[in-house]
Amino acid sequence: MTTRSRSAAVAATVLLCAALATGCGGKGGAADGPAGTPTPSGSQLSHLDKVVGDAESAANAAESDAASDN
Repeated sequence: MTTRSRSAAVAATVLLCAALATGCGGKGGAADGPAGTPTPSGSQLSHLDKVVGDAESAANAAESDAASDN
């Protein structure tokens, strides 16, 4: 795997984790009290879909690159 594709995969993973943490409120757990079910806006869902798509694309590129190295 090249450094470039590895960097892309790491960046996509970080973005995905950040998006998921933001979507979940980034809070600890049961000690915070009962959690409501937030309703994301359409733009938030579109952004999350884009982030997930970018992460999948980076992962596919990294896998393809790793396969070609063998």
